[in-house]
Amino acid sequence: MSDASLPPEGAILVMAHPDDEALWASALLSRTARVVLVFEDIDSFPAWAEGRRRSLAELPLPDVTSLRFREAEVLNGAAWPTPAETPYGLAVRPRPGTFRGFSARRYQEAFPNLVSALRPLLTGAPAVVTHNPWGEYGHEDHVQVFRAVESLRQELGFPLWVTSYVSDKSYPFMLRHLARLDCSAPELPTDPKLGARLRDIYMRHGCWTWFDDYVWPPAERFLRWLEPGEPPRPLPPGRLLPFVWIAWTPPKPLLRRLAGRAARLIR
Repeated sequence: MSDASLPPEGAILVMAHPDDEALWASALLSRTARVVLVFEDIDSFPAWAEGRRRSLAELPLPDVTSLRFREAEVLNGAAWPTPAETPYGLAVRPRPGTFRGFSARRYQEAFPNLVSALRPLLTGAPAVVTHNPWGEYGHEDHVQVFRAVESLRQELGFPLWVTSYVSDKSYPFMLRHLARLDCSAPELPTDPKLGARLRDIYMRHGCWTWFDDYVWPPAERFLRWLEPGEPPRPLPPGRLLPFVWIAWTPPKPLLRRLAGRAARLIR
């Protein structure tokens, strides 16, 4: 990948949860030097943690590092579609659809620990790819991981790219960050075969957290995070904004399915 608007060969991919790498960055998995995954344990669904450990041991990827963080279970805890930003992610509180293990305190306290854990892994990286500032479909953990990686970008100086997925839930929040993105990036073909292979591993171990019938888009983009003061890159003539749309109707359909699946695993 010689195009300067694309992440270079040997970039490090940092994703929040096991299966995020398959969903939001399949186009890069054969090109990255390392995949770093942050969370494993989750109090509300202990079977997921064991399933994640078993899955990670089987992933057909050359270098996967798990930080084994415990989730704060803050999904749907922010005031979407216009959440309040904080230094550690988003302001969260219990709302309809949050998991029973929700902890705003643990979410806040995770941030400095995450920065410390990522620092030695990202020192000297030629480039880093991570979640976008609005958390793809609007996941508070994804936003926090972006914030941690972006703070290390300021400290360590590596170039940073983010994913291009957005949903109806996160779209208004995305607009706040549009000026910091190089939207001229070309498309890369996704790898649905590899994505499905990873999905099947996670499903076999009971910890696939997305829709079972998900169909990968034909292509995705990775958008460079601009340096402060760097002017936005204009879109090529005739090109629409470079985002991949995800349909998301929070919170019941997916959460009901996940809760049912977890209950079946626990029994």
